[in-house]
Amino acid sequence: MKLTHSLLMLTAVTALFGTTVTTASAATRSEIQALPHQSATRAAHDAVEGSSSTAGIQTDDVHADTVINGGQTAQTSRSKAVVNLAKKLASMNIPYVWGGESLHGMDCSGLTDYVYAHVADIHLGHYTVTQESKVTTKPVSKAKPGDLLFWGSAGATHHVAIYIGNHQFVAAPQPGQNVDVETISSSFMPSFAGTVK
Repeated sequence: MKLTHSLLMLTAVTALFGTTVTTASAATRSEIQALPHQSATRAAHDAVEGSSSTAGIQTDDVHADTVINGGQTAQTSRSKAVVNLAKKLASMNIPYVWGGESLHGMDCSGLTDYVYAHVADIHLGHYTVTQESKVTTKPVSKAKPGDLLFWGSAGATHHVAIYIGNHQFVAAPQPGQNVDVETISSSFMPSFAGTVK
């Protein structure tokens, strides 16, 4: 209890002076942690208490490491958390459901919106073209883990997935399949990638 109080006080004092550094790794149980745009006090509390959750998902491998407001470390941390939650969902046998955005079923844009909403409180919308407007586009060859991959021409995309690195992505592919990890191939090549703003 004394450690919790000390951490909360330290975070509150640091937040008053501008730069907040929060380490969100609980030794016993890590779950998705608050990110830099959220309350620093809440992040510190969750790190100590391990009390936040993502729709009932226990995510030992999903956590925000070191977060510095507005810095590259925050982006890297968010990307890691996005990738970890996407991989977790790919292991849960979640079926493709058109218009779905829950653990009971997801479509491609439902998956990407779900992950970003739960990890970073960013709502991408439930339509690939809407999600295009929420990213800074780049060639697929420049994609970084946590970026979105789009299929189709800009303004008329028809599929989206989360790039997880090593030429792989997590997607809700089509009816009859589950959310899974797939490999980029020339037969189903994404048209472009985008980093969520």
